Amino acid sequence: MAKEKLTRYKPHNPGYMGCLQLLLLSTNLMYMVGGALLIVASLSAFLRFEACLQDYSTADGAVDFIALRNTCLVVGGLLFVTGTVGCFAAWKESYYLSLAYCFLIGFLFILTSAAVTTLIAVHLLNTTSRNLETLLTYTMKARGPERIMIDIIQNKFECCGVKGYQDWFGHPRTASLGPKAVPPSCCKNTSFPLSLDSLKKLCDKKENGTFGTYTPSCGAGLETPGIAKKKVHTEGCVQATNDHVMKHILRLEVAVATLALLEMLGLLYACCFMREARRKEHDQYLAERKYKRLSLINDDNVIVE
Repeated sequence: MAKEKLTRYKPHNPGYMGCLQLLLLSTNLMYMVGGALLIVASLSAFLRFEACLQDYSTADGAVDFIALRNTCLVVGGLLFVTGTVGCFAAWKESYYLSLAYCFLIGFLFILTSAAVTTLIAVHLLNTTSRNLETLLTYTMKARGPERIMIDIIQNKFECCGVKGYQDWFGHPRTASLGPKAVPPSCCKNTSFPLSLDSLKKLCDKKENGTFGTYTPSCGAGLETPGIAKKKVHTEGCVQATNDHVMKHILRLEVAVATLALLEMLGLLYACCFMREARRKEHDQYLAERKYKRLSLINDDNVIVE
């Protein structure tokens, strides 16, 4: 009896392939949900605050929120497409769909690695302060309803001005309070309870920036630093917000690095799944060839090689 020819394919293992199939399905379902949530969140935030974001994006030196929205949409769409292709590849046990999924997840891994590198560079070089200074300077000089953003930041982070409370001295907003005065949002024990509806009305220019609980003259008469420290927050908002960002950027680095690790594992699972799918196709081919050979023997009693 002739021996079977040796091939480079090992026998197909259904249990092993089933485990890989479940891993790929669960991982890519998370990709699909995450991508869909990112798309919905980006669109809803932009549509709700479209007026404010367009004003900021068209200002000189301001943060380009339009580009930020488009980036979020592209990343969300790429995640959703990658998850969809991965789920179909696992469900159909297709070698070529798995190959396409490997290319997509590899591209995502490259993007995520670049994001991790950028975050580490931002952390080490401390480049966020310059961007924050540009944004805060714009909101401080704004004359429309978007100027309330500087009040929100000052109240939230207990700071005043861009680099210090003296930035407000001689500003048109504080001219009625005297030459050495700051807005009420710089005062201690001041509250600006804002809701999303209030911000939307503010962006749509249906509401002015006069809401909040404060004494209008609390920021007046800051003749000396001692008086200022008793009445208002004196630290600049660039330093305060930058400290807050740098405090949390390490968590973001860990989160993005974890995502890169998951993508690398997904790529490894996909490669193993591709190999197992190829083995299954080879086993099916051998079974079909053996069946045809047996059929010929039964029909003609002749072995055709």
